Amino acid sequence: MTDAARRLIHERTITCRGYARDDGLWEIEGEFLDVKHERYTANDGAALPPGAPLHAMTLRLVIDDDAKIHAAASTIDHAPFENCPVAAPLAERLVGMTIGKGFMAEARRAIGGTKGCLHVIELLGEVAGTAFQTLHAVRWRRTTVARERGEAPVRPGIIDTCHALRADGPVVAEKWPDFAQKANSQSGRDA
Repeated sequence: MTDAARRLIHERTITCRGYARDDGLWEIEGEFLDVKHERYTANDGAALPPGAPLHAMTLRLVIDDDAKIHAAASTIDHAPFENCPVAAPLAERLVGMTIGKGFMAEARRAIGGTKGCLHVIELLGEVAGTAFQTLHAVRWRRTTVARERGEAPVRPGIIDTCHALRADGPVVAEKWPDFAQKANSQSGRDA
């Protein structure tokens, strides 16, 4: 990379937070903000001054310990087209789904494409990741309790989702030895 002069044109900020609620459920919220740093004409013809939001939306999910969605709501406060906010109530279609394997594909079928908003779907992916991190202690406690009871623990869904968490790697061998696999040999080649 070179150190060429540059100027900021566009900024996207996604912020997500996970909360424990007093009723035993979890609330996961996300905010999505696109800002142009130069004068911009939105697709509906409105002139936006530098720093004005082009996109501003929120998504909030209420989930249980199993990541099942009990409530969902979204807002579209700023968008380039006048009819964009019509897609916001579609978040309610997520109720009853469980965040886990296949969740994003199911969510896209329910609220994606021409039915919904691409940016709400993008935000949903981040909110789902935040839900996963928020529930980490719950999953870890379940694994510990299962071991203490002599029950076979459930294989964590995070195994084999990245290089560090591959089933034949050192992290899985240490954290989840029940699910560790032997590393594949390289047939005499050095790795």
